[in-house]
Amino acid sequence: MKTDSTIVPFTDTMFISFLRKDSFSYHNKNGFIYNGGYTIDEDSLLDFGTARYRIKERRPASLILINDDGIYHFIRDSSDTVKIIVLEKEEKLLPVTNIDQMIGHWTVYKRTEKDPSTGSIDNSVTIRSIYITGPSTDGKQGYVFSGSDPGGSPSWYIKSLGTDQVLDCDGKSHRILKVNKCQNGEMILEEEGIKYYFKQFK
Repeated sequence: MKTDSTIVPFTDTMFISFLRKDSFSYHNKNGFIYNGGYTIDEDSLLDFGTARYRIKERRPASLILINDDGIYHFIRDSSDTVKIIVLEKEEKLLPVTNIDQMIGHWTVYKRTEKDPSTGSIDNSVTIRSIYITGPSTDGKQGYVFSGSDPGGSPSWYIKSLGTDQVLDCDGKSHRILKVNKCQNGEMILEEEGIKYYFKQFK
């Protein structure tokens, strides 16, 4: 609704997931998935970093957020929209021998680590998405975006894919990303015990 409570027709739907360690994931249907950390202050201001809302009402099955543009009513999602893609046991993982196999825009939809009960999420390091272009004249074969990177300013670029299935990345720091899988529209990368699960949106 508008701020004066006039109902506004809409064709898109926003999905928000509140996760552990004060982290979140939100996206419009079939749209880009934003991952990061959120804060809520004593004035009920919910800050996602890229967007801010004031919490008007919070109940077990509903949530009402407001900002300068309008009033947003959310209900608990019971659809399969946020269904996690599970790696089937019978799927045979094929070797990734050429970076051309990985070309495209990849977005993180799940992240796991060895011990999720400790530590905190650093949005400046946690990977949000990867854009792999393949070989180019400038030596950059792709780009890695953190949760706090603006859309056109990635913190790292991909130098190469090694014979041991690792992406060698450089930029604001040196990173080595192990490629565990890249097939059937899903990519899994691992770095220091943390696994990133990606989907490719076309």
